[in-house]
Amino acid sequence: MIRRRSVLLASALLWLAPQGAHAHGAIEGVGDFYAGLLHPFVVPAELLALLAIGLLIGRSGLAACRLGIPILAGAMAAALASAPAITEAPDMTIALAAAALVSAAIVTTGLRAPRWITACLAMVAGLAVGIDAAPEANSRFAALLNGAATLLGGVALVTIIAALGLRAEKHWQRIGTQVAASWIVASAVLYLALQLVSSTR
Repeated sequence: MIRRRSVLLASALLWLAPQGAHAHGAIEGVGDFYAGLLHPFVVPAELLALLAIGLLIGRSGLAACRLGIPILAGAMAAALASAPAITEAPDMTIALAAAALVSAAIVTTGLRAPRWITACLAMVAGLAVGIDAAPEANSRFAALLNGAATLLGGVALVTIIAALGLRAEKHWQRIGTQVAASWIVASAVLYLALQLVSSTR
């Protein structure tokens, strides 16, 4: 058991190692649609942020889901649509990790966050993911296809996680979501630490 945990921890550390997090470099050779669709799942900072905001939205109740998911989708869509106007996209890794850290930390408390807090964090996460995943393609159609697929993948992931969090009403299920959130918190802290160390070198 200890050896298995060590292997999992080592794998997580390698996965969280600082790396480029842009849509055009995430997946090679799978086509614009699938590269965009899978992008939120293979970029660690984006995945952490989406998992955390999904858990937060789900644990905050149905009203928060009805508000938070459309806000996240709208923020992502706006950021992706504005990508052609941005000459040099900023590195959103720290913003993504920070959004994941705050969202997951709230979930670990077991308390339901007010809807306005959930909505604000959903907007921040959506904008950060959209900017970070800004597509670079040879044609407008390819960029549109890639961006739309990224939006679809990100919103689908958040919706699924939120639905699972919303249905977690039994005691062991609530504990499970809090444990999952605590792992996200630990991963986000580790990711921020790695970013800080790499930036000082």
